[in-house]
Amino acid sequence: MKELDAVDDSIFTELFLASPVASYICNRTGHIVAFNEAAALLWGCRPEIGEAKWSGAVAIYDPGGRAIPVKESPMAMVLEGDENAADVELIIERADGTRRHVLVFPKPIRSSEGHLIGGHNTLVDITDYKQYEERQEILSEIVQSSNDAIVSKNLNGIILSWNKGAQRIFGYAESEIVGKSVETLIPSYLKNEEQMILHEISEGRKVDQYQTIRVTKSGKEIPVSLTISPMRNKQGQIVGASKIARDISDQIQREQTIQFHEQQLETLHAIGRVISEKLDTSSIIQTVINSTTHLIAADVGLCFYRVTDEEGRSTLSVSAATHETALHLDEHRIDLEDGVIHAIFSGEDAVRVDDVCETPYILSLFDLPMNPEIPPIRHCLAIPIRSADKLLIGAMFFGYSRLDVFNNADEDMMRSIASLVAVTLDNARLFEEVNALNLKKNEFIALASHELKTPLTTTKGYLQILERSEIDQVGRRFLTKALKQLERINALISELLDISKIEAGKLSFHMETFDLGELILDIVETFHFSSRTHTIFVNNAQGNYLVEADRQRMEQVMINLITNAIKYSPDANNVHITLESSLLEVSVQVTDEGMGLGHDQQEKVFTRFYQVEGTSKMAGLGLGLYLSKEIIDRHGGYIGVNSRLGKGSTFYFSIPRRQNQ
Repeated sequence: MKELDAVDDSIFTELFLASPVASYICNRTGHIVAFNEAAALLWGCRPEIGEAKWSGAVAIYDPGGRAIPVKESPMAMVLEGDENAADVELIIERADGTRRHVLVFPKPIRSSEGHLIGGHNTLVDITDYKQYEERQEILSEIVQSSNDAIVSKNLNGIILSWNKGAQRIFGYAESEIVGKSVETLIPSYLKNEEQMILHEISEGRKVDQYQTIRVTKSGKEIPVSLTISPMRNKQGQIVGASKIARDISDQIQREQTIQFHEQQLETLHAIGRVISEKLDTSSIIQTVINSTTHLIAADVGLCFYRVTDEEGRSTLSVSAATHETALHLDEHRIDLEDGVIHAIFSGEDAVRVDDVCETPYILSLFDLPMNPEIPPIRHCLAIPIRSADKLLIGAMFFGYSRLDVFNNADEDMMRSIASLVAVTLDNARLFEEVNALNLKKNEFIALASHELKTPLTTTKGYLQILERSEIDQVGRRFLTKALKQLERINALISELLDISKIEAGKLSFHMETFDLGELILDIVETFHFSSRTHTIFVNNAQGNYLVEADRQRMEQVMINLITNAIKYSPDANNVHITLESSLLEVSVQVTDEGMGLGHDQQEKVFTRFYQVEGTSKMAGLGLGLYLSKEIIDRHGGYIGVNSRLGKGSTFYFSIPRRQNQ
């Protein structure tokens, strides 16, 4: 170590060992003779003094990752006399296999006589900087490759950076816009937005997915979605904002397209619902033409359709509408002959007329008493209405003041609507036929009921006379059975007659004020004498149960409910009736301990001719509960059932105390 006596000064030694920068010293042969703690930390090991040569790293690589032999390391090159090997970037491999990026600064050490006696090397770890630099490059590449505009600005709104996405969206090159105010991109009527945004940013709040309008270099206004975040310096102070702007023109167009198709579907659904709910053909057609004309923004819509009058003659009727409202044509006759319709749609599914002025017979259709603000019709789309057997039964005409406004989507939708209208007309025809048959059926039931009641009344009279005569016990027993069966037949005929009257809308009601509780007690008293199998209990019989109702019909309802309670609980012997009242209504519950009803049965029990499965041997046509429901409904009340299989049933109803006049 005599050669190093010149530098073996205590002060310099202390500085060398305590330095936070990795340093080490080699002798003339390249053996490491000293290193500081920072070098040991960087290498991840403590090389053996006098044994390790040129470097304490396991391996050395150039910045590209190519391995460099240790004897070709910068320290070795300096010791060979090449002093240009300083300030070189290398990658060193540590003892644990990890790698670090370093800058090396080897320097020769000479004696006082100028002889090379060794070398000193300083290693600067730049790994974190390199990683930061790489991240910045990646981020920069992400920013530049983004389809969105990514822009930064200071708190005065001056643009600081501008990516390629911003150039694509707004049209400005980076050199044209950086340094200018962001208000360059804001329409004049939205200038206040920037002050609001800068205020939010200065308060440290993010502006997320804010939809607004911005202006391109060409002056075009486009819809954008903005996400703006505060930008901070190393001290955490807000110095500006980073902004991501996304052109949402396509998104809005898609949303509008989806909304349009949703509106189409809603219109078709509404039309289908009207067709299924309404039976008035003219009302349905008017609804259809109103909805369709509005949906496709036509100036005028017309629908011609075939109807049959009471004398069986077939004529064409018409409904009309504008974009805003229906047209009433009571005093304005539109004539369109069958021959004209067949001529228009001869071999055609749909007809477009580019200029109705060249087609007088179509132009005349739109000669309507309309609002004078509606412009003259120039363009027309006509769609035929065909029945299931392809017969032409009508047509729809839609007129526009502008040319070339219909597209294939409109035409397809019109065909769908025309199909629905055809179903409507077919249904109307079938409904008329069913009504005619139903009328004949009701007339037959009424006539048959009347004709049957006459001989039944006479027969009953004869039997009652015979009952007062002297007859033996066997004869009296059969006479009683005959009278009972006669009453049953008479009740069935009465039910059928009531059904006929309900369907004809002729079931009459005589409203009077009476005590429903007293009526129920009278009915129950009758059952005490006629029913030998069941005991009927009445709860809350004493109270204010005054109602305004048809006494005879309410008696009919109670008899039906009590009779059913007895009939459908053959293995039980109790029926409970409970009355309740409030200020506005009176309620009655009839509970049995019988077989009960399933959920599906409860939904069907009030329909005509329905009989619970397994009860076909029990007497009745399945009309009692149907009639009861009609009577309660006509009183403005409601009727229902709660039941469980094997646990019995509770039929209940409520009627208002007073009827609405």
